[in-house]
Amino acid sequence: MGFKDKSEEGKEKIKNATIKWLLQACILVEGQAVLLASVDTGRLKKSIDHKVDEAELTGYVGTNCDYAIYVEFGTGEFAENGNGRKGGWMYKDPSGEWFFTWGMPPQPYLRSAFRTTKGQIESLAKDVFGSEI
Repeated sequence: MGFKDKSEEGKEKIKNATIKWLLQACILVEGQAVLLASVDTGRLKKSIDHKVDEAELTGYVGTNCDYAIYVEFGTGEFAENGNGRKGGWMYKDPSGEWFFTWGMPPQPYLRSAFRTTKGQIESLAKDVFGSEI
């Protein structure tokens, strides 16, 4: 009776379980981020999506919305950690009307979504990989 190497089969099972967990975790975070995202036009909320890179075994939740970072971290006088422009500024909206602003406070939705779902993500990991995590 000889030794039968099943290491490749085991690695494949672990990889598939990891992909399953990443997908579930990303869906949880994405759903929470959509709930938390502020709404003006709805563009930001609709753009939140997830992706799982199966080769790298990495999950991503985010948006391609060009102003998303300003919503998450704030702008101007109100920017997180004091990192914004000081003194206010003028801008022209698409209709041609001018406005003055000091900026806007942060309205975090991505980081808050992760923090809110962290316990659920850990529970999912225990369900997928076993209770020894």
